[in-house]
Amino acid sequence: MEKSFRFSNTIKWKSEYEASLFFGDKANFEFATPPEFRGPEGFVSPEELFVASAHACCLTTFIAKALKAEINLISYESSAEGILEKLDGQLMFTKIAIKSRIKTDGDKEKVKKIVEQVEQNALVINSMKTNVTIEAIIE
Repeated sequence: MEKSFRFSNTIKWKSEYEASLFFGDKANFEFATPPEFRGPEGFVSPEELFVASAHACCLTTFIAKALKAEINLISYESSAEGILEKLDGQLMFTKIAIKSRIKTDGDKEKVKKIVEQVEQNALVINSMKTNVTIEAIIE
């Protein structure tokens, strides 16, 4: 039997390029168009949320697979950068590069295979047209 899940949020516009994003009884925050597109300084932008969504999905998928494989993680840190450029006359994200540093006392080859699985199978990443790469340093 197939399952479906729903994830929702609500936006309330404040002024000009600023709005608030609500996730029911969870955290909410203000966001705005980035300064590169005439928005104010100091706010998270939809563009940053797009990159963060892929980044967070990478981590949560990795953790799920590592736990299932009984990998003992000591630490995990990563950074992500999205490249927004004009393609066929339209601005779009063409790449998101995620760089991870993973420490484990477990089988490093197993961890490397998990990273490859994450790059190929992470739910949010697979839902994007953007090319997402994961480069991991496994210690």
